[in-house]
Order: sequence, then C-alpha cells, then structure tokens
Amino acid sequence: MLILKPGISYHKGKHAWFLSTKNTSYAIGVDVNTGLVLNLYWGSRLVTFTDIDLDNKLAPERSSQDPAITSACEEFPVFGGLRYGPDLLRVQFESNKTRELDLVYTDGELNDDKTELVITLEDKVHTACRIKLKYALDIENDLIIRSATIHAGGNETLVLTKAHTAAWHIPPPASSCQRELVTLAGAWAAETQVQTHSLEPGTSQVLQSTRGIPSAQAYPYFAVKDQVSDGEHNDCEVYFGSLGWSGNWAIELHTDIRGNVAITGGMNDRDFEHRLNNTRFELPEFVAGFTAEGLSGARKCLTNHIRDRKDRLLVKHPHDVAPVLYNGWEAYDFRVTFENQKEMAQKAANLGAELFVLDDGWFHKRNSDNAGLGDWFADSAKFPNGLKPLADHVHHLGMLFGLWFEPEMVNPDSDLYRHHPDWVYHYPDRTRHLERNQLVLDITKEEVQDYLLERIISTVKSAGVDYIKWDMNRPISEAGSQFGKAVWTEHVNAFNHLISKVKEATGLIRIETCCSGGGRADLSILKKTESCWPSDNTRPDARIIIQYGASFIMPANAMSCWVTDSPSDDPFTNIPISYRFHVSFMGALGIGSNLNGLSDNELEEYRGWISLYKELRDVLQMGQLDWLVVPTSKPSAYTAVTQTTKDNTAVVLAFRQNSPFWLPLRPIRLRGLTACALYDVCIWSRDPKQPAFTGIMSGSALMNKGLDLPYLTSKAYSSVVAHLVQKA
Repeated sequence: MLILKPGISYHKGKHAWFLSTKNTSYAIGVDVNTGLVLNLYWGSRLVTFTDIDLDNKLAPERSSQDPAITSACEEFPVFGGLRYGPDLLRVQFESNKTRELDLVYTDGELNDDKTELVITLEDKVHTACRIKLKYALDIENDLIIRSATIHAGGNETLVLTKAHTAAWHIPPPASSCQRELVTLAGAWAAETQVQTHSLEPGTSQVLQSTRGIPSAQAYPYFAVKDQVSDGEHNDCEVYFGSLGWSGNWAIELHTDIRGNVAITGGMNDRDFEHRLNNTRFELPEFVAGFTAEGLSGARKCLTNHIRDRKDRLLVKHPHDVAPVLYNGWEAYDFRVTFENQKEMAQKAANLGAELFVLDDGWFHKRNSDNAGLGDWFADSAKFPNGLKPLADHVHHLGMLFGLWFEPEMVNPDSDLYRHHPDWVYHYPDRTRHLERNQLVLDITKEEVQDYLLERIISTVKSAGVDYIKWDMNRPISEAGSQFGKAVWTEHVNAFNHLISKVKEATGLIRIETCCSGGGRADLSILKKTESCWPSDNTRPDARIIIQYGASFIMPANAMSCWVTDSPSDDPFTNIPISYRFHVSFMGALGIGSNLNGLSDNELEEYRGWISLYKELRDVLQMGQLDWLVVPTSKPSAYTAVTQTTKDNTAVVLAFRQNSPFWLPLRPIRLRGLTACALYDVCIWSRDPKQPAFTGIMSGSALMNKGLDLPYLTSKAYSSVVAHLVQKA
C-alpha cells in the first residue's frame, strides 16, 4: 500500500489529488460524469488513498428544490445552472449576452517537485473562456495557497462582475459541539479586536472592505473553531485563512442546515467590472489551513508562513530581527527642523536606538495637515541644505535613517494640485470630498506614477534614506478614472507597482506599511514589506488588545510596538515606564516618547529596558508565540500573559492592569518546555537592571505547578518579563 508523503499525490484511476502537508491533508477529485472539481476532504493528515471514499460523484438529489449541484463541495463554484449557493465567478459573454458559466475540468498539471498543481476548467460552449486554478503547498506551516487566473481568448469579450479566488469547505463537527467564527474587527485606533460569532445553520456572514484599502474596520482573515473555551490551545480544531489583496475585498461564510460551512473570498464585487478580450485576469492569493492545536496553532502557521514566504525579490532579509526605532512625531509633530531633529537623534542614539525616523512635516510648506502633501521636496526653511546633513548625522551616530511618505495623497493647497488638479480621482459633476484635508491621487495614471517614483527615489538616493514609512490617511472616494469600475483593482496594481519600483531602485529599502495605523495589513503587503504599523493608538492598555488580534496575522518582527509617553490624552492615568516597555516587547520595539520631557532617571530606565530588549530580541521577534492568557479586564486575573519560545529559551510577559482587592494570582503554567530539564529563570519587574528573582526550576514544575509572580499583586499596571534558558 502506497504511503503518501508530504506534497501532492495523484491517483490516476480515481482522478484525485491528495495535497499533504506536515500535519494535514486536502483532497480534491473530478466527477467524471459532470466534469466538476470537488473537495473530498480537509483535515488532519491522511496517509493512504484508501483513507477516504474516492467516489467523486455528486450526492443524490433530495428533491427538486434541492439540486445536487447546489450542495456540492465545488472547488470553484460559478454562477450558472442549478446552483443557488455561494459562487465565485459571474460573467457576461458579450457575443450573446449569456450571463452564466458552465465550466468543466480539462486538465491537471503537477510540477516536478510535487508542491504545485494547476487545474484547468473550460466553458462547455465558450471554449475560449478558461480558468486555471493554482494550488501550492506550504508543507511546514500546513497551508494551502490558492490563486486563479481567468483567460479570455480568441475574439470573445468577457465582462466580469464578480471574481473571487477560492471556495473552502468545512464539514460539520464530529461531535454535537457548535462551531463559531473568529474575526478581526475594529476602527481607527481600535484595530484587530478579536470577535466571535456563532455559526448558526441556515445563515450567512460577510466580512468586507469597500474603502479601496483592506481597512481597520475588518481584516481579510477568518478562523472557524469549536465553541469551547477561548480556543487558544489543544482543545479544539480550527480552520483558518487570510486573503492577500490590498484593496476592496470580501470573505463570505455560508452555513447550511446540516452545519456544512462554505467559505469564499476575493475581490469585493461592489462597483466591480472588468472587460476581458484576448487577455487574462489574475486573482489574488487566498491562503488557508487546518490545525488541531487551536488558535495558537493557527497563529503560528500563518505568521511563520508570512515570514518564510516573503517576496524575495522585494525583501532582502526576511528572517532578520527589526532594529529598535525612534520616531519623533509625538515630540515635534509638524514643527521639525534640522536643528531639533539633530538634537533628538543624539538623544535617541544615547538610549540605544538603531533607526531614527523623520515623520510628517519635513517637506515643502508642511506646517499642518492642511498643505504640502504631494510636494515631496525638503522644506527650505526647516532643512535649508536638504535632508542629507541630517541623514549623515544620523548615520555618523550609528543609526539608520528613515523618512515618512504618503505618496497616494495630495492636499489641494499644494503646488502639485495647483498644477495638476486632474491628477486626483474625481467626477466632473461631483464634489471632491476631503478627509484630513486631502484628496487621493489617481495613481493609475502613468504620469502620476512617474512623478511619484522620481520624487521618492531621488529623495531616498540623494539623502541616503534607509527606511520608508509608507502611509495612507484616508479611504478612496469619487473613484472616477480612465478604467471605469476596474479602478478599484487598478489602484491596487498601481500601488504594488510603486512599492516594487521603489524597492528595486533603492537596493530593497526597508518599508513599513501604514494606513492611519493598521488599515493596510493584508497578506499581500505583509509579504512585500518588512514591517507594519498596527495602530495609531499606543496606550499600553489598548495595545495589549490590539496586539493580541494583530498577532494572528503579523509576525512579531514585523509588528511595530512603540513606547510613548504615559497617555497624554488622559492626565489621570499614570502608566509606569516598565509596563509600557513590556507591552512593546511583544514585537519590533520603537520609541515615540518626547525625550526632551524625560528626566535623567527616566532616560536611564529607557536605556536599561532597550538594552534588555536587545538581549531578548531574537526570541521575542523570531520565536513561537503562545498567549497563555488572552486579554481580559477581570481585576482578579492576569490581564494577559504571553510565552515566546525559540529552541531552548523562552520569554514570558505577564500583565495585571488593576488590582482593587490586592488578591494574589495563581502561578501561571507555561507550555512546551522539556519536563525533565532544568531552567535558569530570571524575572524583571520595575527595574531593568535589577532582577526581582533569579533561580533554577525544572520544566515539569514550570508547566505543572507554574511560575509564581507575586510582583503582580497590589499595584495597578504591574508587569514582568521572565527569561528562561534550559541548562545544558
């Protein structure tokens, strides 16, 4: 009997493929009677072809009101025939105005190393219309990577009105346990808040963005889990996935009366239309996986995938740790000058910063958010000799130099807009609505792209810029363009083109994606850039919640986490420096505080925590993250506890936001250690230079009795960092 190895295995007699990863299997087959491609299985790893029934046929029809094809688990269901369920593709053939498709299997091609499969579907009548379904494997991270290409050949014109990438089919749970949907929802300054929704039979849910960007309101991510506890660990199975598209998107979930869940996703079909003639249309990646290790397992699979599968043409060193960053926006906002930035750079270097970023306010007449966007020339009053003297000073201090851009935007009060008012998205007879006093440039125009590329690349090269913070502070509206309804797609293509060209021309400069915080954090842009700004909200009590959600989709070395001043908008709350740093230890550490307002003792504490972070950085940024306690507001419990493990080392971060009753907490049980091994344990609480505890404990004691943290008993905003190293 053939034992299936990781990779894609083809059963010729049954016309079926098994897509096997390290721990999972995904099986598809062709119904030879109808030519439909069906999903046969998705779940824990199978090892032989005989483990499931390979009779690839439609189920018997229950009644004339329940056509068999409607309930079939089609890999690429389209609008047409007796289908009344979810569909991926809707078209109109211009030759005869037919608005339905009838696709059948014609070919399956497996690559040499058996990790990619391309299946071709063809319309029965309009044979020049073909769909190529691509399946790729991330074997180590248990993921199926799906994409598709629509081919319109010959003289046939095809009008697309909906084009999703893939359908995923989840069987009902084996037990009577109910399933629930986990999503990431939010708003500006309140991103990636984890939400759960019951999946009731006979209901549908839609997750989407229609803003021209992925948005902070919803993220292109889903997880379907058993409705037990918080689902973090090994007590439930999870199906999960994420869409790689930096524009309008939609993920739809449909639960039938029997509990089967069908999930489709891709470009949003709102105001969507593409005309194809003798061309092809690429659909974005939709990545999904299965794990029996709860949400924690799903998190590891997806974030490891993003780190492992960075676009190597655009990201030079995907497994490098991120530098400690300083950004002076909160200190000076638009009032930046060469002198005050030179002084601030010296202070940042003294603390141990490795990257100094000049944020908004450096360019022509940018003294507020009312003017200047689009005029990407150094302001002669603030930087009389340009940016190079500041960059040289920063480099002399041993730091990298970073610069803020918002390329897709323009202020009406700018030379660019006065010279080219037609360079923005607009309709001649409609108001040009402002948000943050700015309009959106029509970057689908070649002349706009040329201008932006010349300005960005010239500035980077002449000044010596090492890092770009690429921002976008409003959604798209009045999307009038030469491309008509295709503008929503073409804007994303143009954005990706700009990112690629800037990187190619500058030796793959580091780029951080930002969109008023975390509004552009989809799978696609996370693979093209080094880091992501999760939120403009840097309050530690808010950031714990935001970073919990962001940890499902962002690797720690790509998630920017800043220490800023104790909430400036809340004078009655004083959050200790230690707590602010410990929250920011969860990702790529940045400092955004006004260093001019810190005392010598405070600066020394900053220096101490930065030094400790650098010692622990490799584990914190590149290790495997577990949330031992998910964020909660219960005063009698830990607010949150994380454990990040790499090789024989672990770092634990534990938080207690308030303690009105001064009740002690139970020891926290750690995970994944070696039971019979001994560990050196060092715990810091309020002082980065003076550990609160050092000792030796066994892995068994740490996992079963737990780690006792009495430092979190009485004071509000108490936190600790624990470092565990296995003894040889």
